[in-house]
Amino acid sequence: MSVTLENGIKQESGSSNADDGEGNGLCLICGDKATGKHYGASSCDGCKGFFRRSVRKNHLYSCRFQRSCVIDKDKRNQCRFCRLKKCFRAGMKKEAVQNERDSISKKPKEEDKKYGLTTQSLLSADILSRPASSPPESVSLEKEADYNDICESMRQQLLILVDWAKHLPCFPDLQLDDQVALLRAHAMEHLLLGVSRRSLGLKDVLLLGNDLVIPRTAGDPDVRRLASRVLDEIAQPMRQLNIDDTEFACLKAIVFFNPDAKGLGEPQKIKALRFEIQTTLEDYISDHQYASRGKFGEMLLLLPTLQNIAVQLTEQLQILKLFGVAKVDSLLQEMLLGEAARFSTFEIKTFCYMLNEFKAFVTGKI
Repeated sequence: MSVTLENGIKQESGSSNADDGEGNGLCLICGDKATGKHYGASSCDGCKGFFRRSVRKNHLYSCRFQRSCVIDKDKRNQCRFCRLKKCFRAGMKKEAVQNERDSISKKPKEEDKKYGLTTQSLLSADILSRPASSPPESVSLEKEADYNDICESMRQQLLILVDWAKHLPCFPDLQLDDQVALLRAHAMEHLLLGVSRRSLGLKDVLLLGNDLVIPRTAGDPDVRRLASRVLDEIAQPMRQLNIDDTEFACLKAIVFFNPDAKGLGEPQKIKALRFEIQTTLEDYISDHQYASRGKFGEMLLLLPTLQNIAVQLTEQLQILKLFGVAKVDSLLQEMLLGEAARFSTFEIKTFCYMLNEFKAFVTGKI
């Protein structure tokens, strides 16, 4: 006996789970290592999560071929229709997911996305704080930035960082000291992620927020060395992974909510926020991408490199300030060098006022 579901896939009733694999610890769907019996069939965590999301969200899949695609460990993400069909044939039950959801809904607090950090909210925060910029093809590669131009671009991007954080659904609810700690800790990484993203459509050139460029062949050896690292170790991997806007928004938020940031009063809450974003990103990649196996892990591997380059850039900025090579004003000192500044905007004890102080500083009204 079979029951036809909404997307045309039939759920078999009374399946014997006769496929090879259940007895030797393999997933009956893809052949990966099984982690137990989930929803009625021996399966891995990947197929378990895929089945759960498919049923809960009532996804309607289609097959681009003949509805007989090979579903194994390497190809399981290439056809979601055939993967779901194989889940049912292996013995997974739609009712088991629904019963699990009913049980969860009876709990006092809903654990899934309790902080509102969905792909939609993260992408919205990124879009709302993103300034209008020139398309890459209209950028003049002759406008090479000097040290003062770089510092000016940094000031602009720090304002964008504060504006972006303001639009995150959970950020205004954090303790003010924790808001400050996260903004300071993430400032340099924010600059690096932004310049890498803007430069994805260009070759051997970093595009700053003020439409000036830093070529790989920059005259200053220190600038040239840093530019090459950003191009090769951040921008190029992002290009190869084909990171879309939603994935970038999630990655930026994962970097931002760092529970190891200095001065946090509630590091466990920050850790919970980061974990929620990680699961959001992992689910998004699994649901929306073909051949996405390993993409989530590859994206997270960018974080140590990003942090390392941020440290190197901070050291270079400190040298510029020390020798007076460039104008490193109080805003850059406060946010990027962690020094007490003449205009310490973070002494202001309301977030809205803090944002106004940043805007006034950048526009020259302070």
